[in-house]
Amino acid sequence: MPRRKQYKISASQTAIYDVIVAELQQNPELADYDMGTIEISIKKKFTPRIQNIDLAIDNLKRYLAINKEQIQIINGEMIVAKKDIARMLKITRPTLDKWIRDGFIIPVQSNVLPDTKIFPPDQILKQLQNQKNKK
Repeated sequence: MPRRKQYKISASQTAIYDVIVAELQQNPELADYDMGTIEISIKKKFTPRIQNIDLAIDNLKRYLAINKEQIQIINGEMIVAKKDIARMLKITRPTLDKWIRDGFIIPVQSNVLPDTKIFPPDQILKQLQNQKNKK
């Protein structure tokens, strides 16, 4: 992933420069620092996205077509753990964690197993297709 663009300005060019310097000078750790070199940086907004969502959808569909009967079902609820859904999508666990953090995939609280988040493949497939349609 390319780095986000960054815009930098010298703090001395701002109207609040004196306030910034006064605040920083209160910190004894900064006594030996040159306050004339203070910079303010702003990074360009980053919109998270799934790079190859079609492949992830295809992988999940293929897995379900071939292995649906091997998924553990308890009281009518598909019990799929995080590591299992990552394997079904053919992505790494850190990638899955990022997708969860970014809101692309939302785990469901299990009705059968208390304090357990599960990843029902049919719901995950719908969530990914919704993300694809948002593009």
